[in-house]
Formats: sequence, C-alpha cells, structure tokens
Amino acid sequence: MKGAELKPEDLKGLLRGLLEKGVVDCLVMPHRAGKTVSYMLVNDPDKIESPESAIFAPSFVVNAANLVKGWTIKEKVGIVAKPCEIRAAIELIKLKQMDNESLLLIAVDCSGAYTNQVYTENYADIGDQADSAKMKALEGKGVLIREACAICANKLADVGDIIIARAAGENLVAAGLTDMGVDALTTLELSLEDKDLERTAEKEKIAGDAKAKLDALPQMGSLDALEEFLHDCIVCKNCRDMCPVCYCKECFFEQPLGKPTGGDLLNLAELRGAIGLPPGQLFYHLTRVYHVSTTCVGCGACEDACPKDIPLTRFYPVITQKVQDIFEYVPGKDVEEPLPFTAYEEEELEDKLRD
Repeated sequence: MKGAELKPEDLKGLLRGLLEKGVVDCLVMPHRAGKTVSYMLVNDPDKIESPESAIFAPSFVVNAANLVKGWTIKEKVGIVAKPCEIRAAIELIKLKQMDNESLLLIAVDCSGAYTNQVYTENYADIGDQADSAKMKALEGKGVLIREACAICANKLADVGDIIIARAAGENLVAAGLTDMGVDALTTLELSLEDKDLERTAEKEKIAGDAKAKLDALPQMGSLDALEEFLHDCIVCKNCRDMCPVCYCKECFFEQPLGKPTGGDLLNLAELRGAIGLPPGQLFYHLTRVYHVSTTCVGCGACEDACPKDIPLTRFYPVITQKVQDIFEYVPGKDVEEPLPFTAYEEEELEDKLRD
C-alpha cells in the first residue's frame, strides 16, 4: 500500500491539511480535555488541536459511528477513530445509514481501551498511550481494560480509507487503503511510497490473546442461565441507543406489542396467570442480538451504557461472533462485501447444518 512516514507532531498538519485542501468539509476526531478524551466536530483548520495526546489514548467514551449515524448529507465528513468504530461506520454504509462518497474513514491503531471513568481516574499511570507491557503492569494493580477490548482480535488499523499505524520507534505511517484514501494523501503532497503494513505476526498474536480471553469468559449454556444473567435488566434500552449498528427509525420495543403497559399488561397476565415486571427482558435481548448478529463489531458500547453494570460483552459479541463465523463474515472489513442476510447463496449453510 502507498504511505508516508510521519512524526507524531506531524499529525496536526495532516488533519489540518485535509480541511485546508478541501478533502473534507469537517472532521470528527478525538479531543483531549484535561484527563479525559471525547470527540469534537471541526470544520475550521485553525481549530485543529495537536491530536497526538488524544488520537491513541486508550479510552472509550462512545463509538464515533454512533455520533454520525444517519448523516446522509452532501458534505464530506472525515472520521478519525479506532478500528471498531470505523468497522461500525462501514456496516452503516452497507445498511444505507451513511453515504460512502460523503465519508473519509481514517482508522487508528488501538491497543485496547479503558472506560473513560477508569482512564480518567488512572490517567497519571496510563498517560496518552499504552502498550501491552504497560497494560499488563496496570492489570496487576487492578486497572483493567474493557472486556470488549480484551477479547477483540481487530485492534490494528486495517480498514477504512486511510490508516494511521504505529511504525518503528515513535514514528507513524499514514497509508491509503482505497483510491479515495490515496487521493487524499496525494492532495496533501505527502511523499508516498510502498509500505508493508500487513503485520501478520502481530495480528496473529493479538488474535491468539483475544481467543484465550474469550474462552475464559463464563459460558451461558441454558435458558435459565441466560435469565439469571439478565435478571437485573430494567429494559432501559441504553444498550440499543448506544449501539452504533442498531439503527431502526421505529423500534419494535417502542410499540404496544414490544412495550406493553396498562391494559396490555393485564391481558398478558390474564393469559399467563402472572407476568414479570419490567416485562420482556429476555425477549428484548434475544430480539436485539438477532438484529445485530452479523453487524456487531464487538465495540462494547452496550456494556458501557448499562446502568446496572450487566457485562453485556459476554452476551452480544460472544453470540454474534458465533453467527459471523457461520457465515464466514467479518463485519466492517470491506464496504463492498454484501451483508450475509441480504445475499442468497444456494445451499450455503448445508455443511453447517450437517455438523
């Protein structure tokens, strides 16, 4: 792939140039505010802050794709975010929730992330970046990365239009993965040359570590175990609202059948003799996991949003990964790859059914 080596302090000029040269009309990018990190929408090049303290920060507040979901606008939007966020944006493009021609997707290498609360409380120890050695040392002190990040096998930037990858030492490489990405870097007058960023060995190690963490998670092998797992759920639907790939304009669970109240509840109670309150915990989560079964990127935003601290990473990414394995589908890998449920192949699951 074509890319250019940069120093961390060159990132500001790169992002500023995207606005100055008219490659994008605005940028959604990480923003440092003291000990914390959030996202900022910038359309004035003079408002671009030095991003090196925020762009690799191991903190997760919200999936950036959720912030721009539904932006089917003519203006060109650049999104600078972690791989899971860029993968979610690619799935939203396939779901017709965003326009591919109106987006420039810039994926940044990730080592895993802490919840913003944990990151803020431990900023003195974590700092602006964290590698596996630092994270291991912090784990010994009880400072743990998000479970979704521990089981993530896709931490290295390898999707989108442009990737910003860590190179030797403190240097970075900005490389174009698509024609749009290469054109953007060319417009910035960077000296592009062939770069080998396959990083096969590093990806295999990350995948191996992620699988070991995944296999170590508690398993739910029965309906009773699942009901016990979800028994604290108050059906607030925060997990739905913060999920980047949950996009329906009219959710079934805001309709009378999905959200029974008053007389509807009494009718159900009369049919069954008794009904739990709040109603539909299991029905809600089983329906939602089916809904996102092929598009879930395992970002863990659902778990972060749960006010009851239910470890939803042990349910959503775990279940959806099993479905994705059946279809041999990696969500967010390629904007041209059709969604499994929308592409018919005769007898495509015959071998799975025989197993």
